[in-house]
Amino acid sequence: MRKLMGNANSRPSEKTDNTTKILLATPEDYPARKICSPCGGEKKLPSSCSSMKKNTEQERKKPTVAAPSWVMAGSVYENCVFLEGKVDEVALLFFESESCLAYGEEDLPRELAQLDLSYHVHLPLDLAWDNPEAVAETIVTLMQKVRFLGVQQAVLHPPVTSGKNALSVEHAQQALRLVARAWSKHGFDCKDLLLENVEGADLIHLAPVITSLELGVCIDIGHIIAYGHDALLDRADIFNRLRMLHLNAPADVTTAKGRSKHASLVHLDAAGKHVARKVLQHVRQDCVLVYELFNWKEIESSFPVVNELFSFEGR
Repeated sequence: MRKLMGNANSRPSEKTDNTTKILLATPEDYPARKICSPCGGEKKLPSSCSSMKKNTEQERKKPTVAAPSWVMAGSVYENCVFLEGKVDEVALLFFESESCLAYGEEDLPRELAQLDLSYHVHLPLDLAWDNPEAVAETIVTLMQKVRFLGVQQAVLHPPVTSGKNALSVEHAQQALRLVARAWSKHGFDCKDLLLENVEGADLIHLAPVITSLELGVCIDIGHIIAYGHDALLDRADIFNRLRMLHLNAPADVTTAKGRSKHASLVHLDAAGKHVARKVLQHVRQDCVLVYELFNWKEIESSFPVVNELFSFEGR
């Protein structure tokens, strides 16, 4: 099986202590998701298969907690096995178009559907927005690869409207309309195509098309801090579309490399915590909280910080 970003020689030992399982929940808050199989037994399904999932009051109390499919050296499947029981959902990292389009069953084995996890996709970072037709085709093809997991949501870095390789606001909006049409044509809901605030695209210039197309929004707290997206904090029209949060802190706001590197939330200073509180107050029960950190220890160290910030908001 092909490995992602490294080898699996240094796999962390799995913890069995459920007290560190996930943020804002105890194990009984998340009963197993099951349906009857044709042979009369019970089979686990990803929680994204919402029409089949047993919806209880306990399941609706807490936001979904997620982690990336790379928290240790190893394959997608090895990472997901490690994460089962620790989080509710996994963000499948399809960061590179060419390599991810080449994925087969070896890379995305059918056994993923048997884990007690739901899934969403983070779409590639290298999409060529000067060719939106090709972007749409790439997105649809990648979503088809994970249809067996019941995946509905995907995070998309929109075309940048400032800085290097920027499109005009008009062209960026046109490109998103084309992608949204392809997304809908293939049976997906536009609210599940989540635009993320990134360097060169704070979403404000794209707010009209987000609203008109009824797209969803993913807010990255670290990006607000690193790239000066503070104006987002007062945009109710954007936060009304919030479906997902990326939780991380910039490693170092004084350098380009440090601004783009995701670090544990323990690195938030007072100003950073203020931003995080402002964002977290918009979290609803249908939001997904993604600890977008690529090391399990950094995710674990971030749990108490978010618990503290939620407590401050009286959540």
